[in-house]
Amino acid sequence: MNGIEEILKGIGERNGLEMAFDKNGACPLELEDGRVMILQERADLNELDFVATLGSVPVEARQEVFTRLLAANFYWNETFGATISWNADLEEAVIIYPLQLDGATPEAVETILTRFVELQASWARRFAGMVASAQEHASGETEDDDEEDDGGASPADEGGNDHFIIHP
Repeated sequence: MNGIEEILKGIGERNGLEMAFDKNGACPLELEDGRVMILQERADLNELDFVATLGSVPVEARQEVFTRLLAANFYWNETFGATISWNADLEEAVIIYPLQLDGATPEAVETILTRFVELQASWARRFAGMVASAQEHASGETEDDDEEDDGGASPADEGGNDHFIIHP
């Protein structure tokens, strides 16, 4: 067992989860609320990637949603170190945070996992709002006010930046 496997096993034991890598170096986690995320070991880069889907985007809403996601990714302004991208094979938006394992402590990995779970939940809500708003615009339906609806507060609005900064 390598160092990250031992760290994940310990985190799992403390939290009542079975955390182990499969033959592909993936450790899937199903959270209590049904969300699924994957911790993906990338041994060649000495990295652990935290990965979760946000959802799909109907073709007619993609331009608007993708433009907004690109803006959020700019210098990771609204993703706090994570990156949101499009998985063309799954046709879903995905949020990913890479953690360099050099010197990673069990406490740091657990802190980052906790923060990633919170960030993904916040972005999933925001993403759903973006998609709904873009679909309304694409169908010609508009709201009376001129404010853009992105599904609620940004991660920064939900407790301040310190709550969502991924880095330990």
